[in-house]
Amino acid sequence: MIAATVDKVDMNEKINGHSITVGWLIESLRQNDKDFQKLHGHRGIKEIEASDVSVGKGFASEILRCIIKFEDSESPADVYATILKIPGFEAMKEAAAKNGDTTFLDNSENLKNLETVHECECYFYENLAPILDVPLPKVYKTLLKSSESSDGCIHMEDLTLRGRTLPLFENNNVTQMKHIIRLLAHMHKNILSIDEKIWRGKYVKNETLLVNVIDMFKPMIQTFLKRCKAKGMY
Repeated sequence: MIAATVDKVDMNEKINGHSITVGWLIESLRQNDKDFQKLHGHRGIKEIEASDVSVGKGFASEILRCIIKFEDSESPADVYATILKIPGFEAMKEAAAKNGDTTFLDNSENLKNLETVHECECYFYENLAPILDVPLPKVYKTLLKSSESSDGCIHMEDLTLRGRTLPLFENNNVTQMKHIIRLLAHMHKNILSIDEKIWRGKYVKNETLLVNVIDMFKPMIQTFLKRCKAKGMY
């Protein structure tokens, strides 16, 4: 007879002040993450430690790296890491306040339009990602924002040990670019080979959104030029 798994965490505890709870994350891990199921599915969880790893790297989401610690862990390294991507515009508002004005982001209609980015991303991972057959992060569960008090969320694998963010001024080499082109061609072939009702007209909101967001950056231009160390380029 297999003993039931006993967790010592508060399932109703909110993660990093968001509406996403510890219970929601644990349920997603045990139901959807095959690696977690295989390695740790039978183990009781004693703590989940979440930290924001998106500072200085993004403006439209908070990326939380969640470290799962177990009741029977024998060393500090005996943990499991997973990622929660929660849409939010606090970093964007802070940057706008420092470099221009927040008029655009103070408009509730503009913020509502920005939230469609998360919707498109959720639909992409749910409906298109399985078809593309290209390297993508594993996504275990998506959640749309349902109200002002309910956050949206994408629960995905942690790529810390096998991926990296490419700095703005670091170029890809020719071999990398050729590989990317092959993947894009393969992705487009797969998309164009399926029923177009699955994708046509369903992922265009982001295109029009980017046009509207230009108004947010206009007040920042003069501040940027004053701070820029390569003024001769602009």
